[in-house]
Amino acid sequence: MTLINSNIHFVLLAGGNSSRFSSKTNKLLAKFKNKNLLTHNIEFLKQLKFKKITIIVNNLKGTNINIFDDLEVIKGGKTRSESVKNALKKTKFKSRYVLIHDVARPLNSEKLIKKIIKNLIEKKYDCVIPYSKCSDTVIINQDNLDREKLKLIKTPQGFIKDKIINLHEKNNKKILTDDSQLFRIEKNKYKIKYILDNEINIKITYKDELESLNRLIGNNILVGIGYDIHKTIKTTKSHLIKLGGVKIKSKVKVISHSDGDVILHAITDSLLGALSLRDIGTYFPNNKKNFNRNSIEFLKYALTKMNSKKMNINNIDIMIVSEEPKINPHYEKIVNSISKLLMTSKKNITIKATTNEKSGLIGKGDFIACWSNVSII
Repeated sequence: MTLINSNIHFVLLAGGNSSRFSSKTNKLLAKFKNKNLLTHNIEFLKQLKFKKITIIVNNLKGTNINIFDDLEVIKGGKTRSESVKNALKKTKFKSRYVLIHDVARPLNSEKLIKKIIKNLIEKKYDCVIPYSKCSDTVIINQDNLDREKLKLIKTPQGFIKDKIINLHEKNNKKILTDDSQLFRIEKNKYKIKYILDNEINIKITYKDELESLNRLIGNNILVGIGYDIHKTIKTTKSHLIKLGGVKIKSKVKVISHSDGDVILHAITDSLLGALSLRDIGTYFPNNKKNFNRNSIEFLKYALTKMNSKKMNINNIDIMIVSEEPKINPHYEKIVNSISKLLMTSKKNITIKATTNEKSGLIGKGDFIACWSNVSII
């Protein structure tokens, strides 16, 4: 497929004025996966070994596309139709096939592109159109439309190049929002293929859509690690110790300035780390105020900081190392407690427990330790 791609002309439309996106912002420079939309699309096409790439653009300022080799840049027109005509008439690239794509659709699919090319080359279609079905209720005035009959047309679309050039010349005064319309209005003359594409492939028109998409794909994933260790003393009597907010009977006593909940201390530190904040001791030092203090208060502090940044728990991985108490009998209670405290699903929480095989101070039963790795989104 890569050799075929090198002989296919790919036109990337980026000539719009971004008026619906923002009156002050060039949509091409808007960030998707920490790169601007134009750069993101070009990198994808380069990875697929397309060699004949034409960028239709009116404003190159700040795009930095000069970092790419062998790109053809052509000035766009006042309308989409004019931009496509410019690409097809002024290009230096010779090819039998052309794919036309909107830069505002950044969720590119290699799978879809391969299907389009296969239908053009092997099955001899003149026009290949990806679409999705409509799942929303659609109305005109107060009347419902039959959504089962609707097709939501997408890009990229594939064409026999000389045929789309001829149709644009023939319909020179038509203003189009979609190039396949030229083939559809004379559908009996052309072999048209519709490809059902259920992958997310939204077109970014409004700024809110890009912000939502970035949240959806987890553009802002932060990761933190936390560690805590406390001295333990073996006793003949049972004591209640806290682990993950759960009181557990144990033959060891945890020595700590606060309530000694080693799990919540580690989780708190991992959240603070993910937020680029300092460790738990910075905010809750060993002073009189924090003596015997409930560790849930420490955790709530970190959660408040996380919520202020509109972040949520993505997943958390906890490792407890101790000889006593045994964790497995209390596993479900601890997971349930952590789930409630973090306000996240239990499926996002993993707790692993091990001993130190009688080795070192932990193995001798003198300490209990916990590691916490967390990602927030």
